[in-house]
Amino acid sequence: MATSQIILSLVKLFLMIIPGIVLSRTGVLNEQQSKGISSVVVNVTWPCLIVMSLQREFSRELVLNMGILLVLLIANMIVAYILSRAACRLMKMDQSKTYLMTFMLIIGNTGFMGIPVCTALYGPEGTFYAALIDSIFDIFIFTGGMILIEKSTGKHIGLSPKHFMTPGFWSIIIGLGLFVARITLPEIIAGPMQVIGSATSPLAMMIVGYQLGKIKIRELIGDPRLYVLSGIKLLLLPLIFLIIVHLIFPDMPLLAKVLAVEFATPVGVVSTIYTQQYDGDVSFATRGVMLSTVLSLLTLTLFAIAAEMI
Repeated sequence: MATSQIILSLVKLFLMIIPGIVLSRTGVLNEQQSKGISSVVVNVTWPCLIVMSLQREFSRELVLNMGILLVLLIANMIVAYILSRAACRLMKMDQSKTYLMTFMLIIGNTGFMGIPVCTALYGPEGTFYAALIDSIFDIFIFTGGMILIEKSTGKHIGLSPKHFMTPGFWSIIIGLGLFVARITLPEIIAGPMQVIGSATSPLAMMIVGYQLGKIKIRELIGDPRLYVLSGIKLLLLPLIFLIIVHLIFPDMPLLAKVLAVEFATPVGVVSTIYTQQYDGDVSFATRGVMLSTVLSLLTLTLFAIAAEMI
């Protein structure tokens, strides 16, 4: 894909953020309505998108790629943990903030940003890999991620199987089941699901826009810790793994490009959700999410171009 095509595809996608910003600034869309849209995405359009993205012809190559993807994601989490601990020690941050920053560096916005970007750039196969990446991060959120949130808030949350019983989780199970069993959904079912799933990108980007519309710039630019967080999340980590991915895949196949994009996504909005739910440092989490999201509009584009050019 030519650089101009990448830029054009991302510009088209990022323009979908504007309606959300306008609706937020004018008060036409409020917090409750935004949560309603998020609920529709998470419980309806996203699961349809995932199931349809997994409607692919079974092959050993895809299975091997899934294994490679899992190994690289685990490696990414380990490196993010090490960098977070080192950065927090240098900045002399307390333990609770260290655990929160670690969570924020590990969990990217692979859903609301990663999947729409990979869909726009790489089509259904890009969505296939992006959905798998997001599901792996979801598993971490409800296991190791909850431990980090516990440490950052000082509250006992406890792990429960019910955390996994979400439409997104079941869509992965159903989609993978159909993939392994080599079952293709009939058009009367696949057609409507495809249309519903296609609504994920515009709705997700509108939600991102709504959150950006609530930003007060002065709240973002005064905390140097947020720049360190964004620098590690948006530049250092993706650069390290772009090099690693390129060493493993010198010709940069689609899987490698999707990984490069997903590793460059900003801090996941789930950081704000869980710190708010368990009375953590909501302000730090929210500002980290917002600053990294704003900056990622540039850095994510650069890494998508780099993945295509090397």
